[in-house]
Amino acid sequence: MAALAKDYNVLLILSDQHARDVTGCYGHPMARTPHMDRLAAGGVRFDAAYCPSPLCGPSRSSILTATHCHTCGGLTHTQPAPMREMPTMGDAFRRAGYVTGAIGKVHVLGESADRDLGFDERALRYYTYQYRDYIEAVGADNVDRYNSYRIHSGVPERDCYNPAHEPIAMDEPAMYDALVVERCKRFLRDHAGERFFLWAGLEKPHPEWYAPAAYHAMYDPADVPLPETLRDEPADIPAVTRQKLQIAGRYSDEQVRGCIAAYYANVTYLDAKVGELLGELDRLALADRTIVIYCSDHGELLFAHGMCQKHSFYEPAVAVPLIMSCPGAIPAGAARTHLVSLMDLLPTLCDLTGVAAAGPVEGRSLVDVIEGRAEEDGREVFSEFYSWGAAERMIRTGRWKYVHTDGDIAQLYDMVNDPLERVNLAKHPAHAAIVRDLDARVRAGWEMPDRDFIQPGPRRH
Repeated sequence: MAALAKDYNVLLILSDQHARDVTGCYGHPMARTPHMDRLAAGGVRFDAAYCPSPLCGPSRSSILTATHCHTCGGLTHTQPAPMREMPTMGDAFRRAGYVTGAIGKVHVLGESADRDLGFDERALRYYTYQYRDYIEAVGADNVDRYNSYRIHSGVPERDCYNPAHEPIAMDEPAMYDALVVERCKRFLRDHAGERFFLWAGLEKPHPEWYAPAAYHAMYDPADVPLPETLRDEPADIPAVTRQKLQIAGRYSDEQVRGCIAAYYANVTYLDAKVGELLGELDRLALADRTIVIYCSDHGELLFAHGMCQKHSFYEPAVAVPLIMSCPGAIPAGAARTHLVSLMDLLPTLCDLTGVAAAGPVEGRSLVDVIEGRAEEDGREVFSEFYSWGAAERMIRTGRWKYVHTDGDIAQLYDMVNDPLERVNLAKHPAHAAIVRDLDARVRAGWEMPDRDFIQPGPRRH
């Protein structure tokens, strides 16, 4: 099916902290995501896609370079050394003659005023330049209204999970994703007659979970079901994971429903922004020759196991939505259950466009998967996390998920018989051989950083 053509454009829409299952096309009973659903209906939906790390910067470093986090050196948000000087997807497409742009959130330790990561046009950075671009666009007061973490040295002024299910107290045009989309639309207009690669970095549904009132009005917290594992208190996981993430005890069931409804509102707001980008492609008659990818850098626990945020290898944190669409190059209305990684995006795009990667990659092209010709058996994916003072790495196979945490408890879950990951089988004698095999596989080729390098820094959302 895939028709290799060197004149395909690429629009990569990357959101932040969107749990795969909170999407209509992935079967969620409440989440309203008509534009993502439309994209999936016209392309391929990947049902077992995983992020390279359950943390923004490392995951994005891996996506950009198509290498594991330990290879590219993108390990944490506070490490002393930035991502290594490796070729990126921006470099690959710029060398091939494309106009390249990265508008919005990129958020890797490695981008600077001098190091552009291969992107000709850059705008509206978030975090990378300490909000400078956003402040210049709408003023510091609006930025503080959008993200109260800027106030009081990183301590939020309001509850970032929004148990009251309140709308944001600012005008929607000044919200970060609204600005990003307008700037992306300008990029599309300016380069409609050229080959382009555009990274559209949207920030929602990352906390804080406050969206315009119209989106909160779509969800009644009373209708929100509680996670089955909400009041679980797993003891056989690393202690720091419990300490940092398990917050359900702070909230009543009613408040949890309010938080989850607020998250849904933010997802639907994000979906509306995705719809604006798709609409601009249609308006400019670019849709038929543009490969569109929607994905998120990692998921969100959303009170599974009583936890919020990511920073773990539970399914809601590491499983991500991934949708690819392009008429003539990608089949419409297809779903694939193969294990895939966001590291695979660059080699896949290279195959679809005829562009050569600018350096060695560790991801795999998904063209055979897209076309339905790839076997599922034997596929495996990895994810890594380093921010809390220990090196952690996950391997996911068809049946098993295994997590090695240096100096702490191992985790083994039977994803067929225990999809909610409630029973850690790592210490069960009957599974000793499986643990040995998976531990060897998770360590193979892993450049585990020195403990002194990954001492825990300040908590960052």
